[in-house]
Amino acid sequence: MGKIAAMLLMVLFSGATVAWDGEVYGKLQSIDVTGGSNYGFRVTFEGAPPICGNANTWGFLNDTDSNYQTYVSVLLAAKAAKMNVTIFTVRDVNGYCHIGHISVN
Repeated sequence: MGKIAAMLLMVLFSGATVAWDGEVYGKLQSIDVTGGSNYGFRVTFEGAPPICGNANTWGFLNDTDSNYQTYVSVLLAAKAAKMNVTIFTVRDVNGYCHIGHISVN
């Protein structure tokens, strides 16, 4: 009975974790801003490393993203203070790197 309960829990909670396509650490090199729903806020890192497991070297946020203003504020502050940042990204349907989590170190 214990094995069945454990397997049921694994099935129920297997979708609760996020699988990141990329994790990049370093200082931000540039920030680009364009139309809010057109990959509106974009960041690149010093040295232009690939950001989400493909050749793309920039990550983005759209103005419709949950917590968008906080993400943007944190990234702008980190850039101004020359602090290291870790971003976690997922590829969107077009292969671009959508920022889903930020840590300032």
